[in-house]
Amino acid sequence: MDRIQLKTDAKDAMRMANPHPVLVTLVYTVIIFAVQMIISTFSGFSSLITGLLGGDPDGVFILGMLVPTLLTSLIASVVVAFLELGYVGYTLRVINRQPAGIGELFSYARLFLKAWGLSIMIGIFVGLWSLLLWIPGIIAAYRYSQAYYILAENPEMGIMECIRESKSMMIGHKMDKFILDLSFIPWYLLSAVTCGIASLYVTPYTAVTDAAFYNSLRYGRSSQGYGQNQGQDGYQQGYDPNWQANGWQQQGYDPNAQQNGWQQDNGQNGWQS
Repeated sequence: MDRIQLKTDAKDAMRMANPHPVLVTLVYTVIIFAVQMIISTFSGFSSLITGLLGGDPDGVFILGMLVPTLLTSLIASVVVAFLELGYVGYTLRVINRQPAGIGELFSYARLFLKAWGLSIMIGIFVGLWSLLLWIPGIIAAYRYSQAYYILAENPEMGIMECIRESKSMMIGHKMDKFILDLSFIPWYLLSAVTCGIASLYVTPYTAVTDAAFYNSLRYGRSSQGYGQNQGQDGYQQGYDPNWQANGWQQQGYDPNAQQNGWQQDNGQNGWQS
């Protein structure tokens, strides 16, 4: 997998996007930060009440502070889950050269329970594998790393379906993703040196590159393919949820292929691997 080409494609896609991904990422970051601040505020208030009552848990329940805190944390975690899914969907639209804006962050609000359930299941699986040492936990995280993208493109799919398909897609590609992530270390260092200011660019850059990685896995599509199929509105054609009805077929990942679940089509030769 050509990491340089993936990054080049991500940069080109970001330049074409309107509004710029930096602006959308700023809004996304502010919302997530606000939600986390709400959780911290309620948690701190509950701890203060507990301290005033001498640490008596029954007193917290009597004053009705623990329940609102738990409910707030629960609601906040649900909000964060569908916002994360929305951001993933946004990066997919950017890399596919489709119109995308701040509204994409909230486009999956109707899937809040499914997004929340997916984050919980991935957390459980990664946590269980981490019990065997940290290396199996990292491998598990890469194994399920494509589940959000799959759900963003296929809202009708179930949570476990997304997880299983991500596991199948990442067979033989976990090291590719790991090396791709390592290649961003200089950018992360730049973010640290600039006290997080550079992260406004680094975050969308890495996220859009990850979306390009997903496209490469699922559709077997190189960056050159984006420039060969441009629509009348000037945007490149990417994922179409109604592709079967529209009479065209994506090529690349085939969940029904034999053995390792992958199929490549090079036109006339018709070979598979």
